[in-house]
Amino acid sequence: MDEIVNMIINNGIGIVCVAYLIYFQNTTMTEMLRTLNSINTRLSIIEDKLERHD
Repeated sequence: MDEIVNMIINNGIGIVCVAYLIYFQNTTMTEMLRTLNSINTRLSIIEDKLERHD
């Protein structure tokens, strides 16, 4: 724990930014990817229905 605190103190805001980016990637981006996959699936289903209708 002391090493982590010393690293933050010595490197300042850079460590905080990297930690935030890692957190952002693991939370928000994962949720956005799930949403995009869901939209892609729904669009594929709609395309299949339209092709069968024609």
